Amino acid sequence: MTTPKYPNESEAYRVARDKLLEEEKALIAKVKDVAAKRRALPSGGKLKEDYVFVAANDTNLGDDVRFSELFRDKPTLLLYSYMYGDTWDNPCPSCTSLIDGLDRAAISVNQTTALTIVAKAPATKLNAWANKRGWQHINLVSAENTNYLRDYLCQNDDTDKSLMPIMHVFTKRDGVIHHFWASEMKGNHMDMVWPYWNLMDMTPEGRPDRMTPPQNFRSEFLEEHYL
Repeated sequence: MTTPKYPNESEAYRVARDKLLEEEKALIAKVKDVAAKRRALPSGGKLKEDYVFVAANDTNLGDDVRFSELFRDKPTLLLYSYMYGDTWDNPCPSCTSLIDGLDRAAISVNQTTALTIVAKAPATKLNAWANKRGWQHINLVSAENTNYLRDYLCQNDDTDKSLMPIMHVFTKRDGVIHHFWASEMKGNHMDMVWPYWNLMDMTPEGRPDRMTPPQNFRSEFLEEHYL
């Protein structure tokens, strides 16, 4: 394989770039190794109960949706808890940035795996926000009438001040649902699939020194109680 060489690049640049490339290859190999170890995890606990959510998409707004129904005909469910509560003025800008990307990714993901976003905010409030953002492909449900968020550590108490942005993965085999995995790195739950921060890592400026991605809105609730 021919070593790349771009117009007018110096020898010093190519030497440094080739050295960095080896580290990038090692990083990808490590990611694949960790993914293999994740797949090899023993079976997690059985689902505590078949929670009843409230649908928040235009097509089924207000309908009851059981947890088991979120799988549709797929064996695996990705369920991300969105930091958006009943009393919030606007949701978390970071979660919103992530879901902006997941909305289009859902077209491909849903071919093999079910993907759903769950929030504490009522279904009508979540639906209105989704329409404002232009989300068209992501499945949305509200946990307004269930204990799911508290049971699975996405909410520390009954208030809107204790929501957490966690991705949970569940599996269904022979009709039995088990917990498989959850993002447990505090402050860095979803970095691996977050387009904004990963794209910024490729630039000479790097990630901006800020808590949340730039947005065209503010969440005063988040700023007051979290940041």
